[in-house]
Amino acid sequence: MKDEQIRWLADQALNEACRHIQDVIGIDTGDVAGMFFSGDNKDQIEEILREYISLELQIQRHKFNEFSGEEDNAA
Repeated sequence: MKDEQIRWLADQALNEACRHIQDVIGIDTGDVAGMFFSGDNKDQIEEILREYISLELQIQRHKFNEFSGEEDNAA
């Protein structure tokens, strides 16, 4: 997965989290979320999500390589 795709996925994850919260508490618009998650708040949350996505991808690659016999044991 390319960096651009990881950024897109992190942005979508933040949007879905906000939408879920809004649905549960009965909020009809995303105005407050749009204001709250701008600038540093958005940057920090999305950075954490990108790190999480990257970790999941690393683990997935490791498992695939292990399964396919391509595991590098030289480290």
